[in-house]
Amino acid sequence: MDVKFINPFLNGTQEVLKKMAFMDAVPGKPYLKKEETASGDVSGIIGITGDATGSLALSFSEKCICKIVSNMLGEEHPEVTKEILDAVGELTNMVSGASRTQLEKMGMAVYAAIPTVVHGQGHTITHILKSPSLVIPFSTAAGPFFIDVCIKTTEAGEKSAAAQASSQASAATADVRRPAAAAPRIDIRPNAQGGPGKPANLEEAKAGAAGKLEILRARLKEISATRNSIQNDLNTKPFMEVTKRQKLKKEVSFYDQKIKQIKLDIMGLEMVSKLSLEDIENPKIAKHYQNYDDNRKS
Repeated sequence: MDVKFINPFLNGTQEVLKKMAFMDAVPGKPYLKKEETASGDVSGIIGITGDATGSLALSFSEKCICKIVSNMLGEEHPEVTKEILDAVGELTNMVSGASRTQLEKMGMAVYAAIPTVVHGQGHTITHILKSPSLVIPFSTAAGPFFIDVCIKTTEAGEKSAAAQASSQASAATADVRRPAAAAPRIDIRPNAQGGPGKPANLEEAKAGAAGKLEILRARLKEISATRNSIQNDLNTKPFMEVTKRQKLKKEVSFYDQKIKQIKLDIMGLEMVSKLSLEDIENPKIAKHYQNYDDNRKS
């Protein structure tokens, strides 16, 4: 563990607590930790890659994290709930982002994964690197918490690969925030006898399906770009307000459902575009091995 990483994580932690929870965090003397047992009751853990690789954990006493989250949300949270655990993940993300900003000033490009939250007395923190971690204890008016970090600089080849992957990921996103329109549907109506209807002109129907496919594919690309842009904001803006972050997460979920539905519509239209008149007038249903023999008598 390189000791030059102490200040970025120390300063990043103090910055986040001051801005988000209006709380002063006083650092204690750092020390090396060899065992995996966490120092607190609730921990957020996040992986680090790029010019440095490893993992970072924030470990809080229950009293301390409840007070921090109460200050952040402006309402009392006397015990650990789902909201508290979600906030631990957000704080871990924020501290990671603030610390990575400090590392960038040192000429390092560092990227973070999605945080994981663990709750319970005596839980363990297993770092990616199998080496002792550096622990920075902090004291606050609400109780103690700990930064538990274990990272090291990577080789030149690993740096290049991480930078290239990040560049490709960034190029795949676009900042589009327009609401998605409803996707066109296939309209197959029953005929007078109650059976499935068929188009009067099959080629005309296929042309219509092809046109709808083009529209759907363009819409899928647009909505995917919107969804990726929102997710990118969530990943790269650690100081975002908690309420706004929760709102954006719901938007990502909404767009995921839209993308799923459009993909199903595209699949249906692609099937229609491949149909022949014979397929529509005389559909052939292949028998399954589970079907009874036609000659079998009951």
